[in-house]
Order: sequence, then structure tokens, then C-alpha cells
Amino acid sequence: MKARLLTIVTLLAVGVVAACSNSTEPGSTTVTPSVTVAPAPNAMNVARSDTISMMFDTPMDSASCRSRFTLHMGDSTGVAVAGHMRFGNGYQRMLFVPDSLLRPGTRYFIHMRDSVMVGNGMGGMGTMSGQHQMMMFTRMPAGAMRMSDGMGWSFTTGS
Repeated sequence: MKARLLTIVTLLAVGVVAACSNSTEPGSTTVTPSVTVAPAPNAMNVARSDTISMMFDTPMDSASCRSRFTLHMGDSTGVAVAGHMRFGNGYQRMLFVPDSLLRPGTRYFIHMRDSVMVGNGMGGMGTMSGQHQMMMFTRMPAGAMRMSDGMGWSFTTGS
């Protein structure tokens, strides 16, 4: 009986911790990171094998980056390009690597939605106090545009 009670208490404690660490309730605060990107906004003749790089001045949470980043063919409503993410420099550098070569002479649009969580990689975004930091992209690279839900910029590949 004691073992069963201990198991129930443990499960409840794990549930509370998980709920606290993933909360985006009113206890959240907002940060406005400085961001540099490559390829640069409006770049032309970008290599078809290039990766998309974003460098932040603060570490970010990898899970929220994955869920809020999209590379579109064409414009912000175009087909999403399949790929995977890599992180470096203490989770301050995010690299999106397309699964295949980009198409020649094609315009691509990068969309990074707001609400990326500040953190130190996967699961490093929350605290029990409910104080979370979410990024709002208001200090964007020259040439990038503010969108209703984040930021975006385009580039065109070479032939």
C-alpha cells in the first residue's frame, strides 16, 4: 500500500513539474533578441546546397525553434521544404539543413514565428516559478520583414 501511494505521489509530482516547465501562461516575459541570418534577406544566386543559419544573442529552446520555423518555396504560403535542424554555439546558432538540394533559380521564403522560447536546448525553457521568456522578433536583420506572427525574409537560388 505504501509503495502504491508513493507511486501516485511521484506521478503527481512529475505532472506538476511538466506542467510548470511547459507553461506559457501570463507569467511569461518577452525578450527581443538580436538576430543575424544567412543567406541574407533578398540574397541572389544562393548556392542550392546552402543551409539556413540564424544566430541569436541568447540561447533558445530547440523544440520551440523546430515547431516555429518553416522554409517555403515561393512566398509565405508556398510548399514547406523538408529538412532538419542542428544547433550549436550553446543553442545560439540554429541551422536548417534541407533534405535535398534547393531548386535552381527559385525564390524561397523563410518564416520564423514569434514565441520561440529562450532556453538551453530541449526542455530548458521553463521554471517552476512560471517565469518564461519568449522571443518576439522586433530587432530583425536589415531586409527582413515583420509579419503578424513573427519575421520572414526571402532569397533566390542560382542556376
